[in-house]
Amino acid sequence: MAYLLVMGSVLLSIGVCLGWACWSLGRWTLGRLLPGGRQSSGTATQKAKPRPRARSRSDAPNKAPSKAQAKPESGPAPKATRGKAATAKAVKNKEPTPPWALTRGLSRCGSALPLGLLMALIYGVVRLAEKGMAARAESTPEGYHQLVSVLGVTAVALLALALVSWFCRWRLDRCERRQ
Repeated sequence: MAYLLVMGSVLLSIGVCLGWACWSLGRWTLGRLLPGGRQSSGTATQKAKPRPRARSRSDAPNKAPSKAQAKPESGPAPKATRGKAATAKAVKNKEPTPPWALTRGLSRCGSALPLGLLMALIYGVVRLAEKGMAARAESTPEGYHQLVSVLGVTAVALLALALVSWFCRWRLDRCERRQ
């Protein structure tokens, strides 16, 4: 009886997870195929207004020419300033690259953490049942050990996806704060 309860709950959990994945994939596919994107399904997304950027020194209007602009360049720069100091200055002034589309896509995987925690909980219960079945005199079913290992790998993969999603969200927030 315990075997039927455990296997039934595992089968129900796997069915819910697969159904959720199919539902999300279907919504995403329809959102891409239909004109207007997600707005046709009733969940309109708001576009962020571009914030006014703070003026830097180069953007500010100059009333008087600076000393560097007043002096004409006379020949090549000395070797000491061409070396490491020039490259360090160029690296300092370089703006960070904007996030890639993959980063933006992975940052939207917000449901990976709850799903990963659910799978980890299911794995713990199934692993506990496996230990209990190993202690009894009868042998465990053949596919049960494989099911336990697949559940463990799935839980680890979902938790890793949640961690990557968190890092991508952090990268996007950091990029938006700079702009």
